[in-house]
Amino acid sequence: MMNLVVKKSVFASLMLACYCVLAQSPDSDNTSVCGFNHQATSLANLIIQHPSQQRALLQCNQALTTIAQQRAEQLANNSADPEISPNQILIKSGFRMPNYYPVTGNQVEAVARDFNHADLAFQYLSQSGKHHDHVLGKGEFFGLQSELGIGFFAAKEATQHDQWVVLIAQPWQAPKIVYKQKFNMPVKVAKGCDKDWKNSNDEFLKEKCSSFVGHKRKKNK
Repeated sequence: MMNLVVKKSVFASLMLACYCVLAQSPDSDNTSVCGFNHQATSLANLIIQHPSQQRALLQCNQALTTIAQQRAEQLANNSADPEISPNQILIKSGFRMPNYYPVTGNQVEAVARDFNHADLAFQYLSQSGKHHDHVLGKGEFFGLQSELGIGFFAAKEATQHDQWVVLIAQPWQAPKIVYKQKFNMPVKVAKGCDKDWKNSNDEFLKEKCSSFVGHKRKKNK
């Protein structure tokens, strides 16, 4: 009996370790997860590893995962505010996006409902006209989005439904190109040969005054 308990304990530890590895993106740090449950992390792996995924980099972001899970629970319970757009939700939650993202709108969220398995949810999202480009990073705009978070809520009551939320967004970055403007030295203009014409940038004036002074010296001799 003791041997059986030990084996169960070892098995549980191995399962927990496998879950933690699954939840983390290969490019993320040890604190970043793509989902807080097995269903969410399974969908994250399908999105990241799919052969049609166009993004060179797609990594887990814990802030987006937290927002996605909260969003999934709200949508499943029909308590989400329809007046607040997904972009606004991310901004209000502290996720900073590039300045060219519209405040009101949706360039970051894909949702699916009434699917009880990650494979089915991914099939819907990848074939949906609304979500296909966003999920797979098609096009220059979506291709720049490198941060991922998944939320999943399983219905527990008749008034609820299974809800998936995929958040993929581009984080704000400081401009990589810094332009330093250089100014030329001010042009010194001499109005006549009685001024500081030798330091003038006007070559014609310098030549004129030089010959004038030379002529004046010869005349004085």
